[in-house]
Amino acid sequence: MISTSPKGTLNNSTVLITGATGGIGRALVSRCLAQGATVFVAGRDQATLESADYSTDKQIFPLVYDVTDEHAVKDAFRQIQKKVSDGVVPPLYGLVNNAGIMMESPLSVTSMDKLKQQLNVNFLAPYQHMQYAARLMSRLRKGSIVNVVSMVSEQGSAGMSAYAASKAALTGATKSLAKELSPVGIRVNAVAPGFIDTPLTEHFEPEARNKVLQRTAMQRAGDPAEVAEAILYLLSPQSSYTTGHVLPVDGMFAP
Repeated sequence: MISTSPKGTLNNSTVLITGATGGIGRALVSRCLAQGATVFVAGRDQATLESADYSTDKQIFPLVYDVTDEHAVKDAFRQIQKKVSDGVVPPLYGLVNNAGIMMESPLSVTSMDKLKQQLNVNFLAPYQHMQYAARLMSRLRKGSIVNVVSMVSEQGSAGMSAYAASKAALTGATKSLAKELSPVGIRVNAVAPGFIDTPLTEHFEPEARNKVLQRTAMQRAGDPAEVAEAILYLLSPQSSYTTGHVLPVDGMFAP
């Protein structure tokens, strides 16, 4: 997919992207760099970050930490702010909460551990990231936060109540924080992907995959690059009058 975004829309801006080693994350990092951003790429595994060749670009700064570790998250933002204070990178302008997990199971066999794990990764971690990011962005009264939610949380899906609930919580926070943070110049939006070809959907058997695609008007899976373009639009000043919006990227998907 060819980017239609004007070149340089993120010049002199720093963006933090969680889940940067996944399919959507990699596509988004590439697009942010193409628009002139300095990018902090966050992931749990150093080897995976290194394998993505993120260390070869001077505009990229890898951050190795678990998004569910409260102390590690706090330290990550300290590292970002130190580089800003030292003049190494521009001020933090963007945050993309892209890290996520998906576990399918019916209500009757969903353990509390699985429920809590999805809530921790898909909601509590993004919430903490937004807390710290908003503190830094509010200093300059400018910033953009984009949360990756899901069409499953928007429409529901049998056997995915725990996952849907965790993403729905993030949608609710997105809309509320859009109103709360607007007075200090921070926009908060979300992108809701449908069935996208990423590691999260690799486990689908061919028959199950075909059933999903049959419920999609465009009759195909989405590409990570297509989700990345939508995130980039909401992240950039191109969407300067848009906040509290959930943008579907789903080929008109009906779970």
